[in-house]
Amino acid sequence: QNANTVKLRFNWHTMSVRYNHTDHFCGTSFYTLDVSGARPLIKEKKVILKTDYIRHVIDVYHV
Repeated sequence: QNANTVKLRFNWHTMSVRYNHTDHFCGTSFYTLDVSGARPLIKEKKVILKTDYIRHVIDVYHV
């Protein structure tokens, strides 16, 4: 990590309601941001889904 780079790590939880059933998804995300410009720019992104049972296809907007 240098003066123009910031590394972020955070945990998250989201819920999706479909067919009167609520699914819970959780995980961890890792980001590397370039903050040298006027706005931060995502240089790297990694998402780890920790939910052990997935009933159907996950929409990318849920992660």
